[in-house]
Amino acid sequence: MLMLVLLVVFGQVVPLDRERFPHTNPYSLFLLSGLFPWHFASVAFSSATPSFPNSRKLILLAGFPREVLPLGVVAAHLVNLLLTLPLLIPLYLWHQVAPSGWIVLLPLAIVLQGVILGAMSVLAALSCVRFSDTFFLVQALLLPWFYASPIFYPRGAAGRFTPWLALNPLTGVFEFYRKCLMPEWPGWFDGGVLAAVLISVGWAVLLASLAWMLLRRMEATLADWM
Repeated sequence: MLMLVLLVVFGQVVPLDRERFPHTNPYSLFLLSGLFPWHFASVAFSSATPSFPNSRKLILLAGFPREVLPLGVVAAHLVNLLLTLPLLIPLYLWHQVAPSGWIVLLPLAIVLQGVILGAMSVLAALSCVRFSDTFFLVQALLLPWFYASPIFYPRGAAGRFTPWLALNPLTGVFEFYRKCLMPEWPGWFDGGVLAAVLISVGWAVLLASLAWMLLRRMEATLADWM
């Protein structure tokens, strides 16, 4: 339903300049190649945030690896992503196009997104232990995060705000997906795809390191806070 609404709005009501952004054709394929990973990100992140408070009994068990709780939620929704991606096949057949030859790198895009979401989920779950309003804050931030992500528009359409998209850890991830799934996406170097992906890799390393350090620091007192 979300795809249909966005397809009508940005395909008919406020259409993108297809001559300026020819790589977004076919638009339905472009839209779904962003919506599928976004759905994975939003649902996994919001579901994993209260994973510690929702599993008090497991937290109180001595020696139980606490990071399994939020990471397990992310892994469960990753399965949903893997089940939805094949739905792109009918679109390829309908539009009589084929994915890019870089589709062999699609597992790397999925892994990169999984690392980012896993780290963010651990951080949010740790925050939710001490600040119960974290869950509601995450819910409130999902909508602006959606519009601040190049999902229904290409990264270049942001104009002078394009550099600010680098603050979004998933910007490079969406570029990676499009490079693998879209028939004629811009090049790695001249299209800025590689730079965007490397920024997301940097975010993954930073967030994963921060999550690991905070988890080790709070591990001894986590049960007390619960």
